[in-house]
Amino acid sequence: MKKIAIIGTENSHASAFANLLANNEKVKIIGAFGTEPEANQRFSEKFGIDCSAASAADFADEVDGVMITSRKGSTHFDSALPYLTEGKTVFIDKPITVDVGQSLTLAHIAKENNVKLCGGSCLKYSEVLAKLKREIARTEEDVCAANFCAPVELESPHDGFFFYAQHLVEMCLSVFGNGVKTVYAVRCGDKVCATLNYGSFAATLSFGSNIYHTTIVFRNFERHANINNVVKLYANELNYFLSLLGGRKMRYSYDEVIFPVIILNAINDSFRTGKEIAVPDIRS
Repeated sequence: MKKIAIIGTENSHASAFANLLANNEKVKIIGAFGTEPEANQRFSEKFGIDCSAASAADFADEVDGVMITSRKGSTHFDSALPYLTEGKTVFIDKPITVDVGQSLTLAHIAKENNVKLCGGSCLKYSEVLAKLKREIARTEEDVCAANFCAPVELESPHDGFFFYAQHLVEMCLSVFGNGVKTVYAVRCGDKVCATLNYGSFAATLSFGSNIYHTTIVFRNFERHANINNVVKLYANELNYFLSLLGGRKMRYSYDEVIFPVIILNAINDSFRTGKEIAVPDIRS
């Protein structure tokens, strides 16, 4: 039986994963850690899981993998590091980190130690988006424009813009890939509009809607799609983590795992400075 720990009991995602694993005979959650005592108590009482660990690193010698679900992406680097250096399979919830340098370091350490790393937004596992990607690959029509919409919490106490924004970024990247040249963004009240320049077309990300939606315009036709029941995608991302834990190869490269952090920072920098931001090539 594989053993895992959960870091971040305050997040509803931690409870969702614990529920999904409740009757799993191949994986056991041996402990959990959180920085909020009341959340630890609720989690422990609900799932019967020990939450008495003194730090996020306490399980590194005992587990085969870890799921980091802490709401604040600014804590993810420190939480993940002990597990990566110990060769454990690591899942990091969105956002992977809020810092470009930290994300590059995580990817480098994971690659150097041949450690499996995954996480980010569950939206990348949407069949709706996968279907659109397949249609783009089949058609001979050029993409003229695209728009993606999703929620955002600009004033979130959990690192503001970064807390929720990776969902929308990964919706776009899962369809069109990582070939973004530049980013330009503006803030409009409690919303943000970002333009991702792919060279031959641009994709607009509209942060602030209460729905997950995309419209893709080709030369002679268009496609519209909504992603409903996003919580059902938690099972998809959990199953991918479990497949890595069980020995499967990574479906998403290290660069693909951390690239959303590059885009998040470019958007954040752009709407704060009013400048167009060039996207660095991080391919290793």
